[in-house]
Amino acid sequence: MRGSAPITVQAQDAVGFVTIDRPESRGAMTRDMWLALPVRIEEAAAIAGVRAIVIRGTEGNFISGADIKEFEQLRSDPSLAREYDRGAESTLEALAALDVPSIAEIGGPCVGGGCLVASGCDLRVASDAASFGIPAGRLGLAYPYPALERIVAILGEARALELALTGRVIDAEEAARIGLVHTRTTVSDLTATVRKLTDAIAANAPLALRYL
Repeated sequence: MRGSAPITVQAQDAVGFVTIDRPESRGAMTRDMWLALPVRIEEAAAIAGVRAIVIRGTEGNFISGADIKEFEQLRSDPSLAREYDRGAESTLEALAALDVPSIAEIGGPCVGGGCLVASGCDLRVASDAASFGIPAGRLGLAYPYPALERIVAILGEARALELALTGRVIDAEEAARIGLVHTRTTVSDLTATVRKLTDAIAANAPLALRYL
């Protein structure tokens, strides 16, 4: 296992796992975590033999957004807000640069920055316990434009703007219906469902995956 808590990297068979291990805050991201995440993604991709990357949380979580303890600083300190944005944008760039498919394994709240990370992945698998939202406006925070562009590409402009402008939180059923997630499964089957997907991906020729 590589990296340091609360973001770790490990490989199992042909899959590189980037794990957000902060269950006490439901995977909320601090500034330091945002700056570390793109590095961890690159580390996972560099492991020999890896044919897919999975980003996941622990204990039924994913990424619930920015750490509430840093909210006031984010609102009042433009330099801190820029560091958050830089880390978020670097995460999207790291995901886009991957030569292998990326999968978001979403077991819980996928809010704000969670939607950003999930939208940057090629595939999104969610359990029935997952929820999705972009509450930046309600919290007085700006949402990174590249992330909004990605969500528009997935959902279409009207639906993406409705979620962003209202801050409405939707459940996994609605997320699957509108195309935000590719697969919805039960809480108990989430890991196994992702495993079946990564096994199917890993069975393909590496060069073919690289140019898809």
